[in-house]
Amino acid sequence: MNLFDLVIVVLVIAAVLIGVSSGALPQIGGLLGAFGGAVLAIAALPWLEQPLETIPAEFRAIAVLGGLLFVVGVGEAIGSAVGRTIAIRLRGGVLGGVDRLLGGFVGAAQAILVVWLVGGLLGAGPMRSLAVQAQTSILVRGLSTILPPPTEIAAELGRLLDDTAIPDLFVGLDPLPAPDVDRPTDPAAQAIAAAATASTLRISALTCEFQSTGTGFAVARGYVVTNAHVIAGGRTVRVRTADGPSLDAVVVFADPELDVALLWVPRLDAPALRFAAADPKRGATGATLGFPHGGALHVEAAAISGAYSANGRDIYGEQKVTRMILELRAVVDQGDSGGPLILTDGTVGGVVFAEARTDEDVGYALSPTRVATTIQPWIGRTGAVDTGACIH
Repeated sequence: MNLFDLVIVVLVIAAVLIGVSSGALPQIGGLLGAFGGAVLAIAALPWLEQPLETIPAEFRAIAVLGGLLFVVGVGEAIGSAVGRTIAIRLRGGVLGGVDRLLGGFVGAAQAILVVWLVGGLLGAGPMRSLAVQAQTSILVRGLSTILPPPTEIAAELGRLLDDTAIPDLFVGLDPLPAPDVDRPTDPAAQAIAAAATASTLRISALTCEFQSTGTGFAVARGYVVTNAHVIAGGRTVRVRTADGPSLDAVVVFADPELDVALLWVPRLDAPALRFAAADPKRGATGATLGFPHGGALHVEAAAISGAYSANGRDIYGEQKVTRMILELRAVVDQGDSGGPLILTDGTVGGVVFAEARTDEDVGYALSPTRVATTIQPWIGRTGAVDTGACIH
C-alpha cells in the first residue's frame, strides 16, 4: 500500500461515519446533484478549450480541476439540501432509523465513486508524481478491475491539460512496468547506433499555432518514417540530418490510429534502414536515436522489457485503437517521437513514440513489423495527403 491507499482508507471510514450521522437521503440528493454538476462541467469543456489555452500549462491543471470540483460541489450542496429537507420530516420514526443505517452504506459507496473518478483522472493526468501514486495504488487498481475506467472524462480533461501531443497509449490505468532488464553500456549503445546516425533526421512541422519537432529515419531512397502526431496539422514539413541542410518534405501517408506517417523528401540522400523481420523479444538490447526537445542528436541505451497489445486512443484522443507496442527501458523525451530503436544487428526494432507516465526510465515503441507492413504500399507515392487536424 502507498500513501494514496492510506488516504482512501481514511476517506471511506470518514464517509461511513458521516453517512450514519446525516442519513441516506441527503447523500443520495448530494450524489445526484454532484452527478448533474459533473455532466454540466464536462459538457462545457469544448467551449472552454480556447480560453484555457491562454493559461500557462503549469496552472491549467489547477484551473480545470478546481473548476470541475467547484461545479460538482455546488451541485452536491443543492442536492444535499433537498435530501436533508426530506430527511428532517422522517426523523424520529422507524423510517428515520432506516435512513441513518442506509446512510453508512451510501457514504461508503459515495467515497468509492470519488476514489474511482479522482484516481482515474490522476492516473491519466500529466502530473507525474500524482500519476505514480494513483497508478500504483492497490485500491485504485482493484476498483479498475470492478468498475469501468472513467475514460471519457479522463480523455477530455487529459486533452486540455496535457501539452505533450503524445497519444493516450492505454484506456484506463497504465500497466505497471515489467521487471527491469539489463541495458547495454553507453559505449556499446554508441557503437550500435553508429551506422544509423546518417539515416536519422530531425523533423519540424509548422502547424496551426506552433512548430512541432520530432525524429524520423530513412526507410527507402527519399522516404522517411515518423509519428503522425509529429506532423499532425502541418502546413509545411521539413527534415534535417544531424549535420546536413534542411529539406522540404511531403506527407504522403498519415495514420492517426497507429500514429505513423511517411514523408517523401525528393532531395534526401540518406542510407535506408531495414526493419527487423520479427518483433524483438524481452531482453533484446539496442539503442534509440532522437532529437530531444528539437536539440542535438542523442543516443540512448535501450532494452526490451515487454511486448503487448495495448488498447488506447488515436492521436486526437477520440477513437479507441489497439496497437502492438514494445516497452523499453530507455529514457524518452519530447522530440524523440518517431526515432528508431536500433538492434544489435543494425535493424530497426521499433519506432519510438511515447514515454511512460509513471516511470521516466520507461518508454514505448511501435512494433517494427506492423509499421513496415503499414507503410510499404505507400513507398513510391509522391502526392501530398491531408495531415489532419492540429492536436493543440
